[in-house]
Amino acid sequence: MDPTSQTIQQQFQRYYLEPARRITGPQSMANREFGFLLFKEKFMVRHRSFRTNEQLLGAIRDLVPAHVYFSTARYKEPTATMEEKGWEGADLVFDIDADHLDTECKPTHDNWKCKGCGNVGRGSAPKICPSCKNDRFEEQTWLCEKCLRQAKEETEKLLDIVISDFGVDPSNLRIFFSGHRGYHVHVNSKDLSGLDEEERKEIVDYVLGLGLDTKLQGLNQTSSGGVTTVEGPLMGEPGWRGRIVTGIYDVLSEGVENLQLGGAHTQAFKEWNREALFTKPFWNSVRGAGLGTWQALALKAVQKKSSRIDTVVTTDIHRLIRLPGTLNGHTGLLAVEVQSERLDDFDPFTESTVFAGSMKVHVKEAPSFRLGTVHLGPFHDESVTLPAAAAMLLLCKRRAEPAT
Repeated sequence: MDPTSQTIQQQFQRYYLEPARRITGPQSMANREFGFLLFKEKFMVRHRSFRTNEQLLGAIRDLVPAHVYFSTARYKEPTATMEEKGWEGADLVFDIDADHLDTECKPTHDNWKCKGCGNVGRGSAPKICPSCKNDRFEEQTWLCEKCLRQAKEETEKLLDIVISDFGVDPSNLRIFFSGHRGYHVHVNSKDLSGLDEEERKEIVDYVLGLGLDTKLQGLNQTSSGGVTTVEGPLMGEPGWRGRIVTGIYDVLSEGVENLQLGGAHTQAFKEWNREALFTKPFWNSVRGAGLGTWQALALKAVQKKSSRIDTVVTTDIHRLIRLPGTLNGHTGLLAVEVQSERLDDFDPFTESTVFAGSMKVHVKEAPSFRLGTVHLGPFHDESVTLPAAAAMLLLCKRRAEPAT
């Protein structure tokens, strides 16, 4: 094991060995599979089962893993092979990760290197290298306040859809900060736990607004006496109908110059009375805007109001997902539950830090960042003494090494 991994593991061990440490397993704990990704050679230990929180904590203390996971599924025999486990249902789980969001800040703190030719770039890695067409990359990511703010916004949109459109009781929802770049939303519902992969794919498509037909949402036109009238959904209607209206308002409120509407339409929307949104003739309130224009805006509204979830996580009925109350080996931050009424105020850079004291590390390269009330960096090839939580973040992100 390399010195950086050894240092991280030692700090993780101290955290888990604290006498007051407690770990709470998921519902139906004895029917869940648990998995542990170890620091050494990134070896995965899985097909484990525990009946009590004490047994689970004991295993974590023995293994000191980089990551701890549990199955969203419940099984008759969670320690058996996949073919023999006996699937009994699975929580409906959503994962929102900044890795899958097109945040404008990525070029400032993320970079990639092609494993084929060594070509480098900033931001998210392309699908294929522009130089050699290779599709394998080394990526170095970071988490900043803009990343996590957008992830939180996507989570809030998801909650609105799940509660308003799917009718899920908020008491059956649990929200967790992953300890890295996003949030997990768990739905504990007997009515939904038996859904298969195809049925979960339908939920994913709905949340993303994929294949949404604006005509089926009420957006159409009629002609009478030579006069063509556009008709559409109204503000306050349930589901995607009302969401399209508010989405169009949001899109237009952000400016119309980049909507590619054409000169005449752009000018007309600039002069548009936004109060018309709340009146019945809304769809005929902009001179020259016909059905085609409104359909184009409706599709932009769908992109605006949909939630950018990780589709694979939701459709996978055997998924292993991070256990709340455990440390994330990518950051050293704690995966914690967030009460829905506190989601807007939740500060991951304060409420997920656990390491106290200070540590000396040699930082290779790191952008400026905040942990708690302390602002740090940027750093470049220098040895510094930092708050332990900040040093652990840099070590886990491989931006620093233990100072000798």
